[in-house]
Amino acid sequence: MTTVLGRLAVAVAIAVALPVSIGATPATAKPAAAAAVPPGTMSGIDVATWQAGINFASVRADGHQFVIVKAGGSQLSEGPYIGSQYAIQVNGARAAGLRVGHYWLAGDFQTPTQAADYFAAHLRDYRPGDVIALDNEVLDDSTRLWNDAEVTTFFQRMRARIGNHVPWLYLGAADLRSRTWPGTIAAGVKLWVAMWGANNGSYPGEPNLGGAYPTWSAHQYSSKGSTGGIASVDVNVAKPSAFEIVNGGPTDPPPDDPLPKTTTEQDGTPGPVMWMRAQNWLSITSGYTGPIDGAPGANTYAALQRAMRGYGYTGPIDGVMGTNSWKAVQRLAAGYGYTGPIDGAMGPNSWRGFARFLNQDRWD
Repeated sequence: MTTVLGRLAVAVAIAVALPVSIGATPATAKPAAAAAVPPGTMSGIDVATWQAGINFASVRADGHQFVIVKAGGSQLSEGPYIGSQYAIQVNGARAAGLRVGHYWLAGDFQTPTQAADYFAAHLRDYRPGDVIALDNEVLDDSTRLWNDAEVTTFFQRMRARIGNHVPWLYLGAADLRSRTWPGTIAAGVKLWVAMWGANNGSYPGEPNLGGAYPTWSAHQYSSKGSTGGIASVDVNVAKPSAFEIVNGGPTDPPPDDPLPKTTTEQDGTPGPVMWMRAQNWLSITSGYTGPIDGAPGANTYAALQRAMRGYGYTGPIDGVMGTNSWKAVQRLAAGYGYTGPIDGAMGPNSWRGFARFLNQDRWD
């Protein structure tokens, strides 16, 4: 976000743009043609202290429909803070009739729970349906990204504090692809990805997720937007589904008659209970419509392959599990304690990690 979501996204933009300019001269270089903005998406901006004085009525007149406002962050060694423009910008965006979101910058100097508590306590005019975003990048005094478990914990805590809400995770495309996000995906957190391309204000094309997330919900595509009397504003597109409230999730209580937990988590041996839990999970998330009988067949495996699209599986949805299908399962398991190779050869440790994922209460 320029200096808002700064150094990492700038580095991503430079890295993407660099191959175009190497070896080119002013006489030979040709500007890349702008890609078409994905149909049906909404236009919006994100702002922080650097956009002080922005005219939101003008932003609305320019065709933007939403504004994500920086609340504060955990990335400074002196402690958490609330930005001086946060309340002013939320009030201005509301008055202009724009959708409003609030974002928090992750960092080394609070735990995810502490950050969520501080953020929730300082939300300005929060209303159900507002976006609650976590900006996960390395800025200022921080030294590392938050991992999948930390991001999931943050949103679990936010849900405990404010109820069902609209959760977004902001990541640069390179950071997104550098690891896996199984807990975050399972919790229904929507991806807000930064990929700027040449960063000239035009749309560079849809972002490359590299199989690290099932899909993107919002795309920050340039820091060179001009609107509201400000010459340098981050511009975004978002799918309409990006603004849907996420119900349920990791903090839900189990149903009255939950499925039993599978002992595969302890003994590493898959059995009917493990597959019943898998079928229930797949019926919730991946279109499985068969019986919850613990006897996997082609329909179960086809749904599993669909679910594994978010973990790097790119093969056919044919219900025939091969090496690439099982590699994706191992990537999921890696978020739940599996530390072995991603080789597609399921052994006891692979099954234990997979079963640990399936034993979560939300798949009861």
